[in-house]
Amino acid sequence: MVADGLVTGNGEDMSTPEHLANILGFDIDEFEDDTFEYDCIGVVHTKNRARVYHGILQKGHKFLKYIAIVKCGLPEEATTSAKPGNRGKRDSQLITIGYYNRIHYGRELTELDSAIQRAMVDLNLQADMVRFLMAIDADTRVDTMSITHMVYGMDKKEKVLALCGETKVDNKASSWVTMIQVFEYYNSHHLKKAFEAAFGCVTCLPGCFTMYRIIADDGTPLLPGDGVLYEYSRNDVETLHEKNLYHLGEDRMLTTLLLKYYPDRSLTFIPEAACWTIVPHTFRILLSQRRRWINSTVHNMFELLKVNTMCGVCCVSMKVVVAIDLIATMILPASYCYAMYLLILVFFEDFPVTTVLLILYSIIMGVQVVVFILRSRWEYLWWFLIYFTVGLPVFYLILPTYSFWNMDDFSWGKTRSVGGSAANNAAAPVEELEQEKDDEKRGLYEHEEDRSFSQARSVKSAHSMRSGVDDDERSTTSSSTSSSGGSDDDESSDNDSEYSDESGSDDESEYSQSRASQSQGRY
Repeated sequence: MVADGLVTGNGEDMSTPEHLANILGFDIDEFEDDTFEYDCIGVVHTKNRARVYHGILQKGHKFLKYIAIVKCGLPEEATTSAKPGNRGKRDSQLITIGYYNRIHYGRELTELDSAIQRAMVDLNLQADMVRFLMAIDADTRVDTMSITHMVYGMDKKEKVLALCGETKVDNKASSWVTMIQVFEYYNSHHLKKAFEAAFGCVTCLPGCFTMYRIIADDGTPLLPGDGVLYEYSRNDVETLHEKNLYHLGEDRMLTTLLLKYYPDRSLTFIPEAACWTIVPHTFRILLSQRRRWINSTVHNMFELLKVNTMCGVCCVSMKVVVAIDLIATMILPASYCYAMYLLILVFFEDFPVTTVLLILYSIIMGVQVVVFILRSRWEYLWWFLIYFTVGLPVFYLILPTYSFWNMDDFSWGKTRSVGGSAANNAAAPVEELEQEKDDEKRGLYEHEEDRSFSQARSVKSAHSMRSGVDDDERSTTSSSTSSSGGSDDDESSDNDSEYSDESGSDDESEYSQSRASQSQGRY
């Protein structure tokens, strides 16, 4: 288990590692416990340190061997960051993937790898004994039989590289915002994934509930293969397209890499495996979350179109499905406005509508109802009505328009609030890096502008005063003065970018407290 930094949720009295220690039964001593260095993918720091704890958890007659990795950050982060050691989910995944890669290929281990290896030996475990990697978010509630179903799916078909289950809404009736998401989750996490599984190409394996195959039966590394690790661990992310892929859509990007490097294996869906998650309960938080999801989805679809080994032939292929999905996503706002325009013409101006158009819209909406009725999920009929009346303008018009308009916003948003006074003194890593780059460019521009102005002023003074002072010397002096002034401005700008308000609104705090309390209750 990986704790992504020394993070304390808003309203919590203990940090995430402290909660983990209470659950598993180990003790944390931040002054005595050893820390181990490793290369990370942070946008501000490229090094990080972590602690390793291991042991055996006993509940009744059951035993669980565990290794807990707590990312604690560099020493200077203790006073400069609200989230010391936090490097994101992709970095946490790469700790495990990189460890197995270096173990299987016999490469030099990092300090953290060596600590993990010693823990494995103490627990009488070997790297090649661990066959599957189960990715579960801490705030995800998993059905008791889900892991059994997923392991059975892996054992049944050796060609299955990864699989996921169905993610459902846990707080269905919290607000109208959660109500409109119930059927939307069923549509995207059940219907869509079941359709893609027929091709063996699920295009998005959610990081909150997915099982990966680490090695094949013949010993070949799959998830920790060189190709996947090399591309997934990229830190030179510069363009808008790449930032949407790696900063906002790491789950989809990892899925795309698996499809790219292992075309002979399948990514599938197990409907019997279920989990529940807390969804945003305010419209503001929903906007923030879906901005990330929609933009990362659009950019990832362009990457999927480059994969030439996807299942299918000609028009009956997964690549065509992805292309149609991409076009549909981009024209959602316009199509919804056009549909509303037709309804207004029909009901208020007696505009004649062809039978073909009525049948088309009936099929689009009716086929979704038929599916959950055939599966005897009668409760979804109510959620479908709410989705159809209230959710359509939100998911088809407002959210896509807002997302496309803010495609250059790479911040994670306010779906998580950090507590403590330090939260007011730290910025998100991506935002901090962008601000530093902007400040640097602005400082260089101002420096050149001041230098040109100083040179012109020096020449003008030399001609007007007719003095014997050398013009080049005067220009150099003025340029040095303006340069030092520009440096002060840059330093001030960097300091300003280093500190920003992350306290969040009352709604965001309530949302974080809800997730934290439910997660603690489940443990």
